Amino acid sequence: MDRLDRISIWAIVILIISSLALMSLHMGEAVSDPALKQRAVSADFLPVNSEVVARAKLVKNLIESDNLEKAEVLVRELIQQYPYEGEPHMLMGDIFMRRHEPLKAMPEYKEAIDLNPDYLDKKTPLFQGKKLKIASGEALEEADKRIRENPGDEAMKKSRKMIYYLKRKIAGSCG
Repeated sequence: MDRLDRISIWAIVILIISSLALMSLHMGEAVSDPALKQRAVSADFLPVNSEVVARAKLVKNLIESDNLEKAEVLVRELIQQYPYEGEPHMLMGDIFMRRHEPLKAMPEYKEAIDLNPDYLDKKTPLFQGKKLKIASGEALEEADKRIRENPGDEAMKKSRKMIYYLKRKIAGSCG
């Protein structure tokens, strides 16, 4: 055994002893409080603006009662007041879907997802993936039908491209 071997062995022994000392000193420091963890998880899903949530609830009731004109007016006001919230765009897409206009709903749904990707996360209470999957399927059928009728329609080709973008986002979402 030469000098280099002895130095290597002593270095390994010193490293092992120091790592064991560090582990024993910090053992038990990382105790997590389950209540704290639950509060942190809940805080992630709280809505940013309570006014948006309250007005969104009103709009949902109007949509369910087929008062779409009034709901659209309220949603447009919400979009003007809160342009960086995804909920008004999601509601506008719902209004268009209720009117059987899936191609008009797709840009709204795309904007909502871009503003708040939690709409595609199954682990959040905001999950809308199933609804969006059905809506994008209906919109794709409508776009394909219109393209067959008028093959040179560039606007419809752009719409179809956006629908495929949404389908990819939905397919790649969490869960």
